[in-house]
Amino acid sequence: MKTKKKILWLDLWQIAEQEAWLSDMAAKGWELSKMNRLTAHFKKAAPQTVTFKTDIFKEPINQNPDQLEQYEQAGWKYIASRGPLHFFRNNPDSSVKDIHTDPIHQAETINLLKRTLKVRAYGILLISLIGIALAVFMLTLDPVRNYLNDEFLFPVIQIFIFVGINFIILKGLIHLNKLIKILQSNKRIQPATDYQKKYLLNMIIGLSVIAFLAVVFIYELSKSGNTPLAKSFPPIPKEELPVVKMEDFTDKSFKEPFSYEEKINRDNFYFVSSSILVPEQYELNQLVEVEGEKWEDGSVPYRPSLTSRQYIVLNEFLAKRLLQDLIDREKEFKSGEATLNNSTAFDELVVLENSILSRKDHIIYYVTYYGKEPIEKIIDAMELKITEKKQRS
Repeated sequence: MKTKKKILWLDLWQIAEQEAWLSDMAAKGWELSKMNRLTAHFKKAAPQTVTFKTDIFKEPINQNPDQLEQYEQAGWKYIASRGPLHFFRNNPDSSVKDIHTDPIHQAETINLLKRTLKVRAYGILLISLIGIALAVFMLTLDPVRNYLNDEFLFPVIQIFIFVGINFIILKGLIHLNKLIKILQSNKRIQPATDYQKKYLLNMIIGLSVIAFLAVVFIYELSKSGNTPLAKSFPPIPKEELPVVKMEDFTDKSFKEPFSYEEKINRDNFYFVSSSILVPEQYELNQLVEVEGEKWEDGSVPYRPSLTSRQYIVLNEFLAKRLLQDLIDREKEFKSGEATLNNSTAFDELVVLENSILSRKDHIIYYVTYYGKEPIEKIIDAMELKITEKKQRS
């Protein structure tokens, strides 16, 4: 026997719409066999003109045998349940059009669904507040990683999901209130002739959310291998780089850099990455040994180190925020105050111990150097880089 399973895109409280949809499926030759909160199962049958109606019980359907018997005698057959909603189908030859003879009584049953939904709403609201607070905490934990590693994505998605769930529940409570008011005025709920629009709208929203989450998951999965460790520390290219190199501000002759293991150099690599907010990220790490030279305290050998970065941010506003977050992070690990520098090549330039942080428009240069060369020479090299970039563009 041919069967079909369909996702229930209609919300639990869209009662008339679900009834109309199931009746329409029966008219197309698909007879409802069972359902749960998310899916409805159908089996192929002869097309029938039948009416589906619902009743709402707090207890499971099998705990209401007397009620079921009354419905059977009135010509209504129980088919399936979706949580507290229990669906009945009339006999195709029956003239009975409604399972409820009294609108006031039906209002009481819908009010039962409303109370159940309201209790769940309080619990979900409490969980949402805790979840949103944790998401906000995650966003403030390391602001720099939000820019460079897209770590803002999941907390922001988490906030939107919690807000969306509460909005949907609120929408459901408002919808049930309207139904109850109609029934309490001794009127019947009219069949939903426009259920297709609501079904289609819910399906589009649902599929869009699923597609968005899938894209985010694939994007994060693709970035999981985009780290220096995963790439075995990519070697430094011979060509010109967008970041400042040690050779740009020193004329020392360097010896072969020290490696921890064959083909993997943890101190000398060039790494290119990207993120949503910072589409272009370049990082150079160098640790070299200078032939025959010692540190100022006489210790040997003299091994200066450099970490040089360039971040091309999405726009100038975000670049200003990222630069300030980088400065704040540097202050956490270093003593002393940041020194402002009146460089004409940059819009902002700050020196903090061994680190130089600068910004020109939406481009950030961030250099950390441990060695004998003066800071001024590194700033000159950074200014040269920004001048060359201007000329190329």
